[in-house]
Formats: sequence, C-alpha cells, structure tokens
Amino acid sequence: MLFINHYKDLLGVCINSLKAEMIVLKNSLPTSYNFQDIKNIINKNVYPNLYKLIQVAITIPVSSATCERSFSAMRRVKNWLRTSMGQNRFTNLASICIERDITNNIDTERILNKFALTNNRKINLL
Repeated sequence: MLFINHYKDLLGVCINSLKAEMIVLKNSLPTSYNFQDIKNIINKNVYPNLYKLIQVAITIPVSSATCERSFSAMRRVKNWLRTSMGQNRFTNLASICIERDITNNIDTERILNKFALTNNRKINLL
C-alpha cells in the first residue's frame, strides 16, 4: 500500500479503482506468479490503473546490484582501448554485455553466415 500511495499522483491512478482491479486480477491468477507474469496477463484496457502500477514496479530495481552490474559492464565495454566509440555503438555493446543471459542463446553461426553473404563488408570513409 505504501508503494501505491507513493506513486499515485505520478501515475494518475484512482486507489479505489486500483483496489477493485487487484481483487479481480487476484482471482484470475495462478497460485505462483511474479510481476512479469502479471504484466503478460493483464490487458491495458481492462486493468488501466494496475497496468500503470505494474510498469513502474517492473522498472524499479529490487537492489543496487543490478545498477552496479550495469556500471561494471560499462567499464568493460568502454575501456581505454575504445575511448572514441560512438554513443550508438556503445549502447548496443553495453546491451549485449548486460543482457548476456539472452545473448548466450543467439545462434552465432547464422549471424556469421549472413555477414559472409553480404558483398560490401567495408565502410567507405570518403
């Protein structure tokens, strides 16, 4: 309830409507669930107040460890050897490094084969 009271003005939610939505959703959820499961289940049009609240709850880190891992990843990506890297490249490399559990499942052979099939693999500097 403290979380709801803290963010009610920012989100523009009605607390009474939110409570009613939570009761309805609670009756339709399985016995074990997490915020991501709830986000996948709820419809923005059916549960508008709850949808806003879940969006905020998912984006707030549970601990500072997530932020610390992100800063460590940024130090690994942008070291003294890559000081002149552009923002777009840095963002992409940092995302790959931070989301390594997702990127470990990528089929690198398929990517390499697609790259090998491209004719122009050089960047024109002039």
